[in-house]
Amino acid sequence: MLACWATLSLAQTAIATQNSAPNGALGTAEDVAAVAAPSPAAITPMEAALNSAQQALDSENWSKAAELYDLILEETPANFEALNNRGYALQQLGQYKRALADFNRAIELNPNYAIAFNNRGRTWSQLGNEQKAIEDFSQALKVNPKSAAALNNRGCAYSNIGAHKEAIRDFDRAIKLDSKNGNFYWNRAQAFKVLGNKRAYNKDIERSKH
Repeated sequence: MLACWATLSLAQTAIATQNSAPNGALGTAEDVAAVAAPSPAAITPMEAALNSAQQALDSENWSKAAELYDLILEETPANFEALNNRGYALQQLGQYKRALADFNRAIELNPNYAIAFNNRGRTWSQLGNEQKAIEDFSQALKVNPKSAAALNNRGCAYSNIGAHKEAIRDFDRAIKLDSKNGNFYWNRAQAFKVLGNKRAYNKDIERSKH
C-alpha cells in the first residue's frame, strides 16, 4: 500500500447567533467576537452544544468532540450531520468500526449526503477494503461531481490496489478543482514514481511544496 494523503469532510454544525452577519458571513471584529463568544441568552442549549462540538473538532480534540456528539445525538438521533461529525472524530481516534456505523446511519437518513459517502469510503480504506472504498467515493462523486476530496481519495484507493493510471486520472481532476492543495500533487507524484515517470514525479514533488 502506498502512502497517500486522504481528505476527510466535516459538516459545519455550529449555529450562527443573532449577532452574526447576513448569509453566514462574518462582518466586523465585534461581530466575530460575538459569534465566538455569544451571550448565554442568545442561543439554546442545543445550539451551544453544537457550537462546543464544532470547536472541539476545530481544535482536534477528538475525544471531547465524540463525547459532545454523543449528547447531541441522544437528543436528536436523526441529525445526520452530527452523525457524520462524530464518525469523523471516531475515525481520528482509530475507532473505525464505530465510525463506519455512524456514516452508515448518516447515509440511511440522507442517501444524497456526499460528505458521508466520502468519509465512509476512507473508513473502508482504513479497514483494508479498497473495493468498497472506491464504490463509496464513486457514489460521493455521483452526488457531487466537483468533490476534490472524493477524487483524491478514490485516487488513493486506486493506488492501493495498483491501478496507478486510474489513480493519476483522479488526481488530475482533483488538482483541476483545487490546484493549491499540495497533498494532491504529492499523491500523484507517488503514482508517477511507481510507473517510472521520474520527470513527472520530480515536478509534482516540487509543486507539493508550495
